[in-house]
Amino acid sequence: MRKKDIKLITNISKAALYIALMICLQCPPSYSQGMIYSKEGRQVISREIFIGSCLKGMKKSRADYDAVNICECQLEKMNRRFTNKQVASFTTRGVIDLNGLVQQDEEVKKAIEDCYTASGVATLLSAESFKDEFVASCIKNIKESTEKTLDEQRVTAFCNCQLNMVTSKKISDADIATLNDPNSLLYYQMMYTCGDPFLTKNEVSSNWTSASNKDVAGPAIDTISMLSLNGMAYVKLKIGSLVQVWLLDTGASDMLINNDMEATLLNEGVLNTGNYTGTKQYEMANGMVDTCRTYTVGKLQIGKYVVDNLTMAVTDKGKRIIAGKGLLNKFSQWVIDNRKNALVLER
Repeated sequence: MRKKDIKLITNISKAALYIALMICLQCPPSYSQGMIYSKEGRQVISREIFIGSCLKGMKKSRADYDAVNICECQLEKMNRRFTNKQVASFTTRGVIDLNGLVQQDEEVKKAIEDCYTASGVATLLSAESFKDEFVASCIKNIKESTEKTLDEQRVTAFCNCQLNMVTSKKISDADIATLNDPNSLLYYQMMYTCGDPFLTKNEVSSNWTSASNKDVAGPAIDTISMLSLNGMAYVKLKIGSLVQVWLLDTGASDMLINNDMEATLLNEGVLNTGNYTGTKQYEMANGMVDTCRTYTVGKLQIGKYVVDNLTMAVTDKGKRIIAGKGLLNKFSQWVIDNRKNALVLER
């Protein structure tokens, strides 16, 4: 049972595409090293002035090779594209509104956008020059990826962390695209470094921290016998009045029970409306996604330990009960001793 991975996609800012496209036609010609022309061949604007204004809009200098290439690409897409009449209609008091010209021509508009996105570093440029917009876009995408009410501080911290990773590591667009793959190295680096932004205030991260120690009562170390069947490991756990054998699955995130077990624990008061936390989507080992009811439970016994603050999910699709890594992560160390067929837990 694996928590369903949610794509972490940060929208590429397009502010740099048009922010510089209000250009003075009467600027000093001494900067000119070639011109942009109208369709009829009339001089419209100095190429040098255009590139300088474009770089200013992206908050970049001429030392930035990628930014200069984007500006030159945009320039070529506009050169000899518009008629004298079109240029005149978007010129007021010596200032030409190239953005207006671009917006009324879908083909040019797409070509201008392609200059930016085809650079291979569009996300990096956006992160470097438009930090606030980058973070706002990240927050928006995360919130739109779930129906849960998320922890605002956690989401904001994650997006700022993502911004810092993109800029410090100079992450390319090709690498950013791998965030769509929950098996990619960058996905795990991002989640490990920045944390899980999809947790609500009522949810508990399954990763161990020093605070996890308060959730465990028992000796410093204990050895729990395991049962083996068909290459899989099982452990005996007790919750409420139920003493059962659970599949130990280090690839699962939380505890998983079936609806029959839920009914018993509801009847005993172990599960109730007070510790119900809503629903969560999990990806099972066979790739199917299951929407499960979730609770935060305590007083689970394993060996000589009593463990609190665990997430327990309920599935309606099977009978198997699973002890996931959320349980193991309550302990500072855990080891499977294959020689003794035992699970060694340490607080």
